[in-house]
Amino acid sequence: MENELELIKQMESDGRYILQSISRLHFFNVSIYFILSDFYRNFLDKNNSQSDISKYMSISEQVKKLGQGIDMITKELQKSVLDKHEDLLKQANHATKLENILSMMNGHVHNLVANAERLRTQINVPYEALDKHTQVLSRLHLASHILRQVSRIQHLSKRLGNTNDPSQKALILQELEQLASDNDLKDIDAVTAELRNIRSQQQKVIQLATGSLNQGIINENRAQTTSALQIFINLGTVTKVLDNFLESTLSECRQSIKSAFEITGKSKSGPGKINLSSSQGFRTKIWTELEKAFSEDIQQQCKQVKFLQTTLSNMNIPDTKHDLAQKFWTELGKNIQEQIGTASSSIQQMLEEDYPRLLRCYFDISKKLNYDCFSFNRAVLEKCETAYLSMSLTTLLDPTQEMFAQENCAPSHDDIDKIVRIISSNLSVALIEENLSEKISRNISKCIKMFVVKTEQQLDSGPDSAQVIGGSANAGQQNNVMLANRLYYLQTQIQRILSNMRESLSNSRVEIINETLKSIDVLSGAILQPLVVSINSTIETILVTIHLEADWTRHQVPSNKQVSCSPYMRELSQFLSRVFNTYLAQFENKEVLLAKCGEIAVRCIDLFVRHTVLLRPSSPISQGGRQRLKADYIHLENSLKTLCPNLSELGRPYKLLKSMSLLITLSPSEIIESHTEGSVVPPSTILLLLFSFAGNELASPHQNTGWSLQKLSAWLDEHELESDKLDLIAGALQRYETVIRQINSVNYDPVYPIMSQFLEKVINSNK
Repeated sequence: MENELELIKQMESDGRYILQSISRLHFFNVSIYFILSDFYRNFLDKNNSQSDISKYMSISEQVKKLGQGIDMITKELQKSVLDKHEDLLKQANHATKLENILSMMNGHVHNLVANAERLRTQINVPYEALDKHTQVLSRLHLASHILRQVSRIQHLSKRLGNTNDPSQKALILQELEQLASDNDLKDIDAVTAELRNIRSQQQKVIQLATGSLNQGIINENRAQTTSALQIFINLGTVTKVLDNFLESTLSECRQSIKSAFEITGKSKSGPGKINLSSSQGFRTKIWTELEKAFSEDIQQQCKQVKFLQTTLSNMNIPDTKHDLAQKFWTELGKNIQEQIGTASSSIQQMLEEDYPRLLRCYFDISKKLNYDCFSFNRAVLEKCETAYLSMSLTTLLDPTQEMFAQENCAPSHDDIDKIVRIISSNLSVALIEENLSEKISRNISKCIKMFVVKTEQQLDSGPDSAQVIGGSANAGQQNNVMLANRLYYLQTQIQRILSNMRESLSNSRVEIINETLKSIDVLSGAILQPLVVSINSTIETILVTIHLEADWTRHQVPSNKQVSCSPYMRELSQFLSRVFNTYLAQFENKEVLLAKCGEIAVRCIDLFVRHTVLLRPSSPISQGGRQRLKADYIHLENSLKTLCPNLSELGRPYKLLKSMSLLITLSPSEIIESHTEGSVVPPSTILLLLFSFAGNELASPHQNTGWSLQKLSAWLDEHELESDKLDLIAGALQRYETVIRQINSVNYDPVYPIMSQFLEKVINSNK
């Protein structure tokens, strides 16, 4: 059994050898490797046991198999050696040469290493010696430096004790401070002893300079302050000192405001106790303390900062920029905002309601100090200002809203006086500062606009509001007149306030309110406009009756007797007088009324001139008829003075009325001769007037086109260009000329050549 086991182990060893040989020889014969490798691989696989091979092959077979493998390998080796004999010889020759070369290179390497070792020794020895000398020199240098520094410290310390000038002491102390900061001197006893004396001297100089600086600032002693600052500059601590001064000053300002707000505002709890925050006494006390804080404490601190900043600027400190005043003013504004923001709600409400008073406290500091760095900063009190403006607008709009609560009821004078008092109060308290004044002015403008809008909503705009035929004004017209008068009353009261404040209120603020007051005139004019339209319509209706008069051709010129006006003119005069007294005279806004009456007068003159030149009775108007027309012109002028006492202010329409009263009685040739270029009487009016001298064959333009007088009047209103009117007249003359030619007549109306020549002259002059 033991022999078998040894045989098996020997077989395994032989199998591994054969497989390894096959693996090395597979380069020469791949087929052998693939044929035998599966069998012999079992001897190399650690996971396979011998029992796995024995399952399908006996030991003798395995021995035989191994023997075959050895023989095959031997043959293959012999064959491979024979096939590769020359290559093997070459490889053996090359290997011999390589061994010789490697042996020679090995000798060279040994020589190189020996040379490198000798070179290292030659370098290291001098380097180590140099390093030792360098360390010695460094220590000598450090010792020399320490000795010099100690000597300098002792020398400066001695000078410090012998110097009485604080400024010089400060310079010495600054240098000593720099020397003492050297880390190499920390553990030296001589230096430590000197430093104790130096610290003591430094504290004395700082105390002296601090006291001198504070005293100099309080007394505004420039020399003393400059000297103290110079000490701190020499000490190198001026920036720190200024920062400490700034913080101390701001702290005092904060404390002043905080102390003013520290009144509790509430009594101790208990039966019958009341909240004091809304009492007048509480408000008075708060405002007294707050105004004192601003006018005395804070203003004094600002003066000190201003003085210190001016002193620093005059010293011209090189390479140093100190914006102390600007920084202080910015931080002061933030502190004021902070203190107001952290105050109790009752105090905040009080400050918002009496914002102009708070604004005066802050604004007066900037105004009194008159310093560029202390310019007024609106953002500091912006929150309070916004709340105040909102409350101000509410106090203006709410009463305005209430007075129009009832429909068809105009506000009373007392209601308007209440609004006026509020407006006056708001304007007065806003005079403190221009921007606030402007915003209050805009609030007042909103109030006026609301009053105008509410008034407009109360107006009677029905057809009855425009009637002028009745004997008296109806209820709607009376209500409109009352509303217009209330508008005018508000306008006059506000203008009175502006007049009283003209020296204190800037022109731009007055302009804001005056611009809004114009809307009152606009609405007053709108209230009058329906009456104006109705009056103008009635005037034209009356004037049209001029064409119904029957005696224009029969009337003779009376001798030694003044010509009276026509019946239609008497009717027109009576109408103008009645409508003015009944419907217009009650309007108290005389400026707007006069403007509207001027419109009526101008329209009346235009219509009267139009219809007098269009007058075409059955035959030409007699001279007596023209005298009566002249009397009508004179009577109309007197009648219009009821509406416009100063008719001359109408300008061109009044001149037209006067000129036509003279032209109406002249002959055609005289009329043409009297007309000059640029005359107030248009050429079209002259030509229309000349038609009245002609016979019926020379038809007027409206007769020629078959228009009614009303249609022609409407056409003339729509076509204001003189060229359009001349084209219409030229058409009538052309039609007349055509008719004469058709009937083969050689006799033209005597006035036709005059008109034709005048028209041609006018057309040529307009080219």
